Amino acid sequence: MMLNESMMSVDQRAREGGAGAVGIGGTVVAAFPDAAEAGARVLALGGNAIDAACAAAWALSVCEPGESGLGGQTTMLIRHGDGSAVVLDGHSHAPSSLTRAKVNRRQQSRGLRATTVPSTPLVLGEAQRRYGRLALREVLAPAIGIASEGYRITRLQRRIFAWTARHFRPGSPEARHFPGGGVALRVGDVFRQPALAAALERIGREGVRDFYEGGIADEIVRDMRERGGLIRARDLRGMSLPVDRVPLRIEYRGNTVLSIPPPGGGVQVLLALRLLEIVMPGVVELPAWYSALARVTLASFRERERWADHPGDMGASLSEWLVSRGRAERIARDMGESRDIGGPGSMGGACDSGSGGGESGNTTHLCAADDEGRVVSLTQSIQSVFGAKVVHPTLGFVYNNYLSTCPRRAHPYRLGSGCLPQSNAAPTLVLRASGEPLLALGSAGSRRIASSVVQVVSAVVDRGLSVGAALGMARAHALLGGGVWAEESAGSEVLDALRAGFRKVRPRPPKSYKMGAVQAIYWDQAGRRVGAADPRRDGASAAFVRDS
Repeated sequence: MMLNESMMSVDQRAREGGAGAVGIGGTVVAAFPDAAEAGARVLALGGNAIDAACAAAWALSVCEPGESGLGGQTTMLIRHGDGSAVVLDGHSHAPSSLTRAKVNRRQQSRGLRATTVPSTPLVLGEAQRRYGRLALREVLAPAIGIASEGYRITRLQRRIFAWTARHFRPGSPEARHFPGGGVALRVGDVFRQPALAAALERIGREGVRDFYEGGIADEIVRDMRERGGLIRARDLRGMSLPVDRVPLRIEYRGNTVLSIPPPGGGVQVLLALRLLEIVMPGVVELPAWYSALARVTLASFRERERWADHPGDMGASLSEWLVSRGRAERIARDMGESRDIGGPGSMGGACDSGSGGGESGNTTHLCAADDEGRVVSLTQSIQSVFGAKVVHPTLGFVYNNYLSTCPRRAHPYRLGSGCLPQSNAAPTLVLRASGEPLLALGSAGSRRIASSVVQVVSAVVDRGLSVGAALGMARAHALLGGGVWAEESAGSEVLDALRAGFRKVRPRPPKSYKMGAVQAIYWDQAGRRVGAADPRRDGASAAFVRDS
């Protein structure tokens, strides 16, 4: 096997914004090189794509502490070797004792009262138990090694620590786990997390249920009681197994596109693609293409403002209608009649923002595939950068702040006991007419998830770009408030076209952190896989190459 040599060369190309080498045994693309390598090492042990995806996800919980972790939530789209597909819905929920009176607007965004019951340990453990080949401890081993031995701080991570250090007061658990609030760490420093390593070791030894009804659960409840949080033992014990859901699907330019149902953001991705096929029936010049992308993603989010779809309401007929051609044609007519395409949404503030404008929020994504036809597209998050800005003092993980996504007004996702957070996560899979995979992808970045995923799918399918080139293209994202974010590298003609259709264009620097981060795997006509990582983050592709 050529494991080390293969992975290191692939990682370097991915960080430079290109595509990784072709994987013969399996391919993993993740938002951090150590995580991609963790997945490939598990493939080398005989694991399948589900084992590899879970290994990479556990590793991301260590080496991307500002984006995801044990204190967050995870959802994945899985294609099995026989061609069937399932969504493993791991969305979290609010503590049972929560009421609006107990959480003011500030507490809803930051601090222990902003936290929903974490689902990530349960989802990763259950996915691997159901569909993987290896033991939990084998899949956890790379993450434990990264936590105990450390990883090197990147320039991007140094910037993120600088953005958030003001929330980590001296002497707090946050400042202890992240030296100086993180700003004491320099680019290239080795960052070790012994407390998190010990927690992961315990999960590997005792199983993921320990997080919910064992020693780890006891430590979480103790911390919540001592520092004013609301999660209690009954909330952790009552955390249900992730739900198997049927993926939403549409036909797009002769391909089948699968994504996840509510409370995730798959509806917005699939509706936008439906709309794009209607308003852009053929290939157009770049300025018109960017304008069309912005218009259709904006329209899909406006529709969510008008019709908030809750998973409790999801029957087969409603699921089909949500992404139906008929619905898209009605929305397209409304787009054509609108005189104010850049205006605000009809329902006001975003329903995924609770206390904010819906454009904040962060996450991470990975994809994994093996040579037996299994594919995983997985998104996990702690919501905002560094979530609730609170670290467990003895376990070393960052708590999420998903209650920030629950509106305080009348709404299906309204803040209250056991409420679900509405999410923009959209793990997505594009299949050829033959049923074989063409593209697996997903993104980070709140609403930029939808705009990024739609752009990459269209760039590959409509414009014939390579997956690496598609990820490297300049991005644009329309805001419900009436403006557009656009990377300056799109060029003056594209920016002028956007200004003609929207109230305001706010230029962003090239490869902006705020414009999403897509990780993807592409299959060529011969069935060979090419992994590609978004150059806006620290992502990498790693391949396990079998001996011939």
